[in-house]
Amino acid sequence: MMDNISLGGMLVDLREQMGLTQDDIANKIHVRKTVISDIENDQLPHVPLVFIKGYIRSYAEIVGLSVDHYQPYLNELAKQSKSHQNITQIQTFNTKRRRKTPFILLGIFIILCVIGIILYYVNKEDKNNFIEVSHYISPAPITRVNS
Repeated sequence: MMDNISLGGMLVDLREQMGLTQDDIANKIHVRKTVISDIENDQLPHVPLVFIKGYIRSYAEIVGLSVDHYQPYLNELAKQSKSHQNITQIQTFNTKRRRKTPFILLGIFIILCVIGIILYYVNKEDKNNFIEVSHYISPAPITRVNS
């Protein structure tokens, strides 16, 4: 089914045999010409896979390419897309975790600072309540008179 010729190459050949331009195909399936160019160059446009599959089906119908010829390419795209989505999800998870780490550390730092300040003022007030005994003891020795 899949020969050495690419899907894009088959579509270009059939389009040219019909005397159609990329603009003609783009207008018929209501997309920009760059999307048609990407498909013909076997590059994926930056759109969801469901749209790409629809564009390829519509393009193939216009130029008369049978489902048997383009379906293996769509199946391969689906496999590649799933593996790409899994990699993207893992990267997104790691990126989100990395973004949260500085904020968590900053939060812990702020909490520790607040606790330190509270402890400082609580201890400072407690020290002010202490009575210094040295002020109340007379420095002069007491002399007793023996009777």
